Amino acid sequence: MRQLIQKALLQFRLDSIRGQILAFAILAALVPSLIVSLIAYAQSRRALTEKITQELVTAGSQAGREADVWLKERLYDLRVFANSSVVSETVARRGQPGRLVEYLNSVRARFADYEELQLVDENAGLVASSVRRASPVRLQEGWEKTFKSSRSLVGEPYWDETAQKMIVILGVPVLQADGRVAGALVARASFAELTQVLRVFSARSVGHVYLTTAGGALIADSRNGPADRKTRDLGPSVAGRLLAADGQVVEHRGIDGIEVLGSAQRLSQASWLAVADMPVADAYRQATRLRDVAFLVIGVLLVVIAVVAYWLTALIARPLRRLTRAAAQVSAGDLPAGLPAGGGGEVGYLTQVFNTMVESLRKHHDELERLSTTDTLTGLSNRRHLMNLLAQEVERAKRGGNSFSILMLDVDHFKKYNDNHGHQAGDEVLARIGTVLRNSIRPYDCAARYGGEEFLVMLSGTSLAPAKETAERIRKQVLAEQFEAESVTISIGVAEYPSQGDTAKSVIGQADAALYEAKRAGRDRVACAVAKSTKKKQKAGTS
Repeated sequence: MRQLIQKALLQFRLDSIRGQILAFAILAALVPSLIVSLIAYAQSRRALTEKITQELVTAGSQAGREADVWLKERLYDLRVFANSSVVSETVARRGQPGRLVEYLNSVRARFADYEELQLVDENAGLVASSVRRASPVRLQEGWEKTFKSSRSLVGEPYWDETAQKMIVILGVPVLQADGRVAGALVARASFAELTQVLRVFSARSVGHVYLTTAGGALIADSRNGPADRKTRDLGPSVAGRLLAADGQVVEHRGIDGIEVLGSAQRLSQASWLAVADMPVADAYRQATRLRDVAFLVIGVLLVVIAVVAYWLTALIARPLRRLTRAAAQVSAGDLPAGLPAGGGGEVGYLTQVFNTMVESLRKHHDELERLSTTDTLTGLSNRRHLMNLLAQEVERAKRGGNSFSILMLDVDHFKKYNDNHGHQAGDEVLARIGTVLRNSIRPYDCAARYGGEEFLVMLSGTSLAPAKETAERIRKQVLAEQFEAESVTISIGVAEYPSQGDTAKSVIGQADAALYEAKRAGRDRVACAVAKSTKKKQKAGTS
């Protein structure tokens, strides 16, 4: 063994001072460089994970709200149809079924989602249908009790082989004058309209959005039509994991059979899941690219260091020790650490290469920091960075007994603008509004893109009245902007801490409520949140 070691030392000339210096230089540069690169890669991956988590959770929640709205509208439509005199008279055996069939056909013609409408009696017997040769819809056991408790019925979606699409059974009771259930108006509804809504929503959000049952069966997919069954279902085990995560991101195998990061939200109207996912490879592509570039830089630097170190002599032992100490500092995370030039020749060149490596790593680190706090489209702060600053502002306001205000902005009719003029025109609108916000606030204020076409501005140390003036100025500046397609307006909600909320979340919620009040009042305006004391007086006056 000893002879083998000696032979290896002679083979690589490590028994000479020159070989030892070469080996020492390579190891001293390689080890800390790899450590720093791995640390930078880990930090980049963690920052991207946080950003992706926020975006997927937001996308899943918004998709769930869209699905809930669709389901509420379908049930509301059925209730309206069920209250028709034609329906009630037919159930009571006073009307003519032929007239009811005409009514059901006219309803079905106006609403594309309804594949079939049926009227059944209290025993689930078929009274009339909008299609010929219809068979009664199978209602779940205890449907009468369901109508008494919730006044609506949502069945389990299933694949209809005849229609080649997913179908869900929806039903509402038909009530007699005394309130008793005389029958039910039942619809076999498809998900064509909901699929189109998800497709439009997915185009302006992150990743892939779709709906499944609680057991993981695919209902509607933003990328495929309702009759496309090439993709497989999510599966009960994956659906269970997503439910157990309570909205957090889970790595799992998606419906396309690839590994994805996904987040799921349960609908309030049915036991369905709104899922948003993104391929793992796409999610971490930026961090992987940074890692590869860092390894390439390290490889080039190692080649340079090896060439330089080969010509060094024993006279440079002291500069090498200094280089080793500096490398140890870099491995500890002290990127700003640098070395003096140390004269010319090989020693000076090696020092210059080392400083170049540290500077390159520092630039990558600074760029990652900037990307983790900035929205790339508008150049404003991103939501995560804003929430950190807002938490600090709340603590500062509590200590000093000061106030600050929140402006919640939303672009009016932005979806319509996007649909009419394209996403590039929509992106230009968002970028220009970002410029207006940057030019309208003070250096110690913060403007951020809150999500989609929503923006949030934190005005430090500003009460409600000045904040409203600032909001009006921003609104007028946006209105005066000249866009290529057409003019754009915004609605703004204003809330003050602590008058309208004593936490960051509550103040944002009040500003958001004021924003929707401005929307309801006609858009292109500013609305202020109502103070908590005013709300109490209003409640007392009402009572």
